[in-house]
Amino acid sequence: MGQNSVKIASVDLSEIRARVNKTLMDGLQLDMSTQDCAKLLRRQVNTKINLVIMFVDINNSTELSLTLEDSKFALMVQVFAQEISNIVFGYDGYVFKYEGDAVIILFPAMYDEAIACRNALNCSMAILEIVTQVVNPAFKTSDLPEITVKIGLAYGKTLVVVYGRSIVRSHVDIVGSSISMASKITSIAKPNQILVGEQIHNILLSSVDSRSFLEKNKFVEVKLDLAKWKYPSRSDAEHKYQVYELVRI
Repeated sequence: MGQNSVKIASVDLSEIRARVNKTLMDGLQLDMSTQDCAKLLRRQVNTKINLVIMFVDINNSTELSLTLEDSKFALMVQVFAQEISNIVFGYDGYVFKYEGDAVIILFPAMYDEAIACRNALNCSMAILEIVTQVVNPAFKTSDLPEITVKIGLAYGKTLVVVYGRSIVRSHVDIVGSSISMASKITSIAKPNQILVGEQIHNILLSSVDSRSFLEKNKFVEVKLDLAKWKYPSRSDAEHKYQVYELVRI
């Protein structure tokens, strides 16, 4: 689909439910790879690109890992990562990294930042729907604990760097404040809460094409502990970086 329209994925919960159940019985059903994201980034090495960065993290995963057998905890993380990876592609997103119990996702915003922001937020809501309506019931049936997730998103220019002389073979990564802020935002999210950085909020509120999205969803400013939250705003250095919760109306 082109960059001039919003891509909305059709979530077939029955199909997902069947795959999750089969995964719990027989192991992973999909090949999970970050190669597509690496290819995207390799085309932009040594340049700054606009990205929406999303972290999806299993809440209280350390406690789960301490109370479950390693094989059961690993299976839960695999199911979680598999289903996130599957839904992300429907919203023009790319899985950047799997980090333990967290998945980091990129939404390119080089052409239309508002579309990228809406895609990322629609994807985040789909993830919550899948976790609560499909994954957790399947876990419960398999005598596994239910999970909650924390989701944080930030937008900004990010420098693509390569660690080595070969663009093809060397490790490619991204550097910038937006990936750090996405991580910080996720760390303060409550269970099953979606938090976004101020730039995503500002982009959508100023976008005429986002009116339909904002008729169904709203942003609620999060009250931050300013003694601990010391990050400056990207638009006004005299103020703190603002964070908003995405709420369905």
